[in-house]
Amino acid sequence: MYVRQLTMIAAAALALAVLPLYATVSNWSVTPSSVTFTSSNPAGSVTGIPSTTNVSFKTTFSPAAFTVHVKAVTPNFSGCNTPPASAVKVSCSSPSGVTCAGAAALSNSGNGTTVATGTGNHNPASFVLTYNFQDSWNYQQGASCSIGTQIVYTEP
Repeated sequence: MYVRQLTMIAAAALALAVLPLYATVSNWSVTPSSVTFTSSNPAGSVTGIPSTTNVSFKTTFSPAAFTVHVKAVTPNFSGCNTPPASAVKVSCSSPSGVTCAGAAALSNSGNGTTVATGTGNHNPASFVLTYNFQDSWNYQQGASCSIGTQIVYTEP
């Protein structure tokens, strides 16, 4: 049996991928700054405290539209047998001022995985990210893996 521990670093880094930025985005908060997951069955859900990340931010100057993404810093986990970032599905819930996108595999290409969209002023806009293992028995990554993530805000 493989016991695995994943550390997802949800850095409170704001990557501005589209310039100029028309809205003002401030008061970013990503809590906690790191998430550790454990599971005796990698094909199942994560356990551990916490297994979610709370994201909150303020928008002003009424952006016509914005998108929030989660991007893996690297294409693979480190400290183990390097399974791909896509071995984790990320989903959004408890939206306030945003609309959650459907659950999708974590990605490190482009802006990453779209998790929420919105428009207009919000003080704050917020949502909860939940991470789940996919069929990771294929990867047999061992006892300790880690991957960093970033929260990316864009406007069209």
